[in-house]
Amino acid sequence: MRSAWLVIRKDLRAELRRPQAMIAMLFFGFLLLVILDVAVPAGTEITPETGAGILWVAITFSSVLGLGRSFDREKENHCLEGLLLSPLSPEGLFGAKMAVNCIFMGLAELAILPLFFILYGDAFLRSLPALALVLLLANSGFAATGTLFAAITAGADRNEALLPMLFFPLVMPLIAMAVRATGMIFAGAPLPEYSSWLQVMAAFTLIFTGLGFLVSRHIFRD
Repeated sequence: MRSAWLVIRKDLRAELRRPQAMIAMLFFGFLLLVILDVAVPAGTEITPETGAGILWVAITFSSVLGLGRSFDREKENHCLEGLLLSPLSPEGLFGAKMAVNCIFMGLAELAILPLFFILYGDAFLRSLPALALVLLLANSGFAATGTLFAAITAGADRNEALLPMLFFPLVMPLIAMAVRATGMIFAGAPLPEYSSWLQVMAAFTLIFTGLGFLVSRHIFRD
């Protein structure tokens, strides 16, 4: 855990020095929200389901930009080989990268959510506490799946194109569940009505987190 924490600190410090990935995530998220807002006719009331879909489109596509950076930095000057030669285990490296991706997603959402509420109405603000739980589960599952496939495609020549092709088909169920739960939250539904979606999201996260830890040694060895 101590070695993994050192990798987390290293990645966060490196990103703060050169925040290209974070800036790209925020800019793309803002751009999507503005474009979708322009596409909606003036005076049209946004339904809870539509608002949830718009929010998760912006979060999903902006977050993918950060996933590719998980291992791009480590490919420079053979840094990944150095990490694997250190006392850090492959499982610890996977856990550290997953935590960093989850943190980056959370930071991007802290900037995207205020713009969403400004553009699409502050009526959704009352659902913010319940929405935070959905974001936490979705971010964890998104980070687990994205880190796994970012590690798999890290050695490929065209990994920036290969990663979305492998990643999106598997993460679509998680996104669909997040949209459904968020729409019900925006509509003011009580927790029992969407708790089953949260349970399936938690199961999805546990499955891919466990899978990542199980195969990380083989992935990094190759």
